[in-house]
Formats: sequence, C-alpha cells, structure tokens
Amino acid sequence: MSELREHRVCIAHCNASVPTELDSTGLCVSHFTFNVEKVCAELHRQVAMAEVSGERQAEITVYLAECSSLLARVASSRPLSDVLKRRVLSTFLSLMNLRETLDRAGRAGASPMRAPRTAPSVATA
Repeated sequence: MSELREHRVCIAHCNASVPTELDSTGLCVSHFTFNVEKVCAELHRQVAMAEVSGERQAEITVYLAECSSLLARVASSRPLSDVLKRRVLSTFLSLMNLRETLDRAGRAGASPMRAPRTAPSVATA
C-alpha cells in the first residue's frame, strides 16, 4: 500500500508525486504551496477589509496551524530542490503574514471603543 502512495500523482494533473505528508490534500508540494498562498491572499484581504467575525478568525487560525504543520512535515522529511525550498519558505512567509494580520485585527477588535491616544503630559520643573 505504501508503494501506491509513493507513486500517486498530483490531482492538478502535473504528474508530480504526492508526498505521504500531503496525501490528504492530493497535491504535490508545488501545487500545495501555490494553493496555500492563494488562500492566504484571499483571507488577508478579508481580514484587512474587516469582513471576518470572531468565529471566522478562529477558523482561519485552525487553517494556519494545519497548513503550517503540513508544510513543516514536508520540508523536514524529504530533500527538496532549491526551487521547492524557496516555494516552501515563501509559503511560510505568507502564513506568518496572515497570522500577524489576524492578530492585529483581533487586538483592534477586542476593544473597538478605545479612547483616542493623547501625548503624555510633560512635567515641568
């Protein structure tokens, strides 16, 4: 059965093999990274436009964790070409940027009625 997994080809019809770590997605490393980056761009847009609820933010957080975990397992379990290494690093960067944007939106949404910031008063002697 493991022999079949080694020879399974990407569902995107590119004839690249699907690593066992990505078997659940049915995609090769290259197509997996492209898809993750595409989804990250769309989610980033949604978060930036303040179109996400707290529940949706939780779903995005789960997505980030799952993709990061899959990507880390793929990157650490097999030798990758320099091109794929760059793709993996670029995808990690996309995931990290989305996480940062999500965190920033969560902090801003936690207290929507914040008082305007004023400059601290300077004590005179």
